[in-house]
Amino acid sequence: MEEKKNSNEVTSAEYISEREAKTVKELFKKYLKSYKEKDVSVTDKEWLEQLFKTELSEVTDEEAKQDAEEIVESIKVFNSNLQSVNEAATRGISKESWLADKMQEASVGMAVNEYGEVLQSMDNILYQKNMELADALQRSTDGNIKMSPNLDGNIAENMIAKTTELSGFSQGKNIKVEVRDVFTENSVDVRAINLDTGKYQNYQLKFGKDAKATIDLIERGNYNNQQIIVPSEQLEEVKAHFKAKGSSKTITNHIDAWGAKGKKFTKEDMKELQVAAQEDGIMPSMDYSHYQTKDLAMSIGKNAGAMALQAAAVTTGLNVASKIFNGEKVDADEIVEIAIKTGADTSVKVVTAGTLQVAIRKGIISFIPKATPAGVIAYIACVGIENVKILAKIASGELSMTKGLDQMGRVTTSMVGGLWGMAKGAALGAKLTGWIPVVGAPLAVVTGFIGGMVGYFGGSKIGDTIYNAGKKVASAARSVAKAAVNGLKSAGRAISTGISKVGSAIGRLFS
Repeated sequence: MEEKKNSNEVTSAEYISEREAKTVKELFKKYLKSYKEKDVSVTDKEWLEQLFKTELSEVTDEEAKQDAEEIVESIKVFNSNLQSVNEAATRGISKESWLADKMQEASVGMAVNEYGEVLQSMDNILYQKNMELADALQRSTDGNIKMSPNLDGNIAENMIAKTTELSGFSQGKNIKVEVRDVFTENSVDVRAINLDTGKYQNYQLKFGKDAKATIDLIERGNYNNQQIIVPSEQLEEVKAHFKAKGSSKTITNHIDAWGAKGKKFTKEDMKELQVAAQEDGIMPSMDYSHYQTKDLAMSIGKNAGAMALQAAAVTTGLNVASKIFNGEKVDADEIVEIAIKTGADTSVKVVTAGTLQVAIRKGIISFIPKATPAGVIAYIACVGIENVKILAKIASGELSMTKGLDQMGRVTTSMVGGLWGMAKGAALGAKLTGWIPVVGAPLAVVTGFIGGMVGYFGGSKIGDTIYNAGKKVASAARSVAKAAVNGLKSAGRAISTGISKVGSAIGRLFS
């Protein structure tokens, strides 16, 4: 029998469940208490290092020290960047121009081609993530994203469909295998059609991180009249589970459509292809003049601004935060209340980053990869805290909606400036690719949740005020965000090189 879920539970299809969120809330409460009780002589770095040693048994002393240093340094860089971009704004300098200059400064010592390539990489990644966010928001009238957080799942659909179609073509079969891109509940992922007879077969792809996760995904839906496709290494365990329950589901690891057999893939295959697409697919092979790099840097700034607007339109995280505090009277924590009202927030950012680091490493926040660099996790914390401060100012009337959205854009731009510092000179390294899965919808959801949660720790009244302000801002942001995304699209994108690189990566799978 399928496990029954509480009807009020937010499923993992929306990134984070109420159960997971409550666990993060308790961790934050525990760590905030620990932080306030630490001796004044204990530095933030030392406190984080001890936290990781205590809470993460698999982490070595050296790793705990390194992660603590990276978090503290990243918070410092973020705060410095935000102060700088705000000062530039008072002088009439746009956040895009600020970021272009910041990136140029940080590129000292890099060859022109290397600098241009890394710029192009970041620009393409941010553009891609903006399009994913825009697509998600177009499917959602309330800003509550219901989309798969894992790009490899989307790749799996396309790869399994296309390899089946290629198999049919090589055999002279008149078939079509399409990825349907329909996102209603229990919708069909892939449909194989016999163009001679008009008959078709529907398929549902479930690629969880392991067999248990895949089984859970299958049991959440009603996929009658659909064959289930799962990763090859999980097939036997998944089949055995449903056979033991007396289920008649057809579960396999590939499509067999009238003799046309698609390729079988493991979860790791999909992850490798995801990396190949995101690394190799965005590396252009051209020369870059100073004008082109400046233009690229400005484009990155525009992408950052569009991402901030779209993130403001996403209410998933705020909704989850509100639900887990529903009906609970929360006494204001002084350190949090002061951070929200005065901006003296480094301590809260440290505690938030530490909480996120533990939650992600333990798999409590499962949609963010465990291998995400500690510095990236620190930036997520910083964006969440800064945005909740902005929402508080909008709620109090200190900031207008328009100015608040502009300030949120500066917050995201500050983050991108910090990511650039991590990425420069590492075009093919983990420091560039480590943050790719986090930006876009995942960033929007988790920063909304973190901001909302911290708001409630400032007191029930502050939390409710921030939640209500967030809903209003989301409504206002949608139309502005749509215009910004349309502007990105109309600017034109030279992505043919990227597509050919992805094609080459896909081609390698058939060699």
